[in-house]
Amino acid sequence: MMQSAQATGRDSSSPRPQGMDRWVDHVLGAGYRRYCPGEPWAPSINLYEGSKQYYMVVDLAGVVAEEIDLRVDEGFLLLSGSRATPTPPRPCGQVRLHLMEIDHGRFCRSVKLPPDADLSDVEAIDASYRSGLLWVRIPKRR
Repeated sequence: MMQSAQATGRDSSSPRPQGMDRWVDHVLGAGYRRYCPGEPWAPSINLYEGSKQYYMVVDLAGVVAEEIDLRVDEGFLLLSGSRATPTPPRPCGQVRLHLMEIDHGRFCRSVKLPPDADLSDVEAIDASYRSGLLWVRIPKRR
């Protein structure tokens, strides 16, 4: 019996091989596809642990701060937004693209936080954006 794309949560036109969705759920968290539909790019993240808190830094060079959405949901830190296509400043005449390696468009990341991260008060989670890096500080449970 054939299942519909709606029932499986998988688009039948998806280029991913069968079983890939389960792997994505395992690696990125079960809520990733629900929170990040489509094919957004994923910014690089470092997660550090201190004695009283966790520190996460996200590489978001070229992203306008107002385009960043940061949420906490069921033990996951969810990050999404968009970055415009980089273009040369004040181009003179016609410009042709020869190489494009910088991701642009919608981005999305889902990070499973350690079990001792204190998510009881989201106001205690601090985020700051400077020099293209988003820094997030998450307290630990005492």
